[in-house]
Amino acid sequence: MEQNSTSLLDLSIDQPCANYLLEAAKWNKFISIVWFVLCGLMAVFSLFAGSIIATMYGSMPGMSDTMSMLGTGGGVMITLFYLLITAIYLIPNFWRYRFSVQAIAAVRSNDQVQLNLSLNNFRKYSKYWGILTIIIIAFYVLIFVFSIIGGALMMSR
Repeated sequence: MEQNSTSLLDLSIDQPCANYLLEAAKWNKFISIVWFVLCGLMAVFSLFAGSIIATMYGSMPGMSDTMSMLGTGGGVMITLFYLLITAIYLIPNFWRYRFSVQAIAAVRSNDQVQLNLSLNNFRKYSKYWGILTIIIIAFYVLIFVFSIIGGALMMSR
């Protein structure tokens, strides 16, 4: 057991590994910049989509005041939903960007501290998506179970 813990201390990054890390960091920097732009567009879209829906339902002829209010509430809900989705994508993108910038700096300056910080950001990024994946799978399992139960209840009538 002691042998394994000391062998990690001897771990080093050779030139091919540094090149792989540098290439991965450059691609991740590009991807993160693209996602920053997409998140900005999603945020702007969410504001306009909510306004469009609220206006659409509010200006339909023959709509009651109650339906007009529902349209306004629906517009607000769509705006909040898209802003939530934007935040879900934006938060890990900061970690991806920091990983890439710090990894590039670490390889270029041969700086172990920068490399450690970089890998910590990559760990946060991976952990975030892992937890979110577990939540989504659990959500799908719940939908499946409730669908089976609902189908069984429908068949028993």
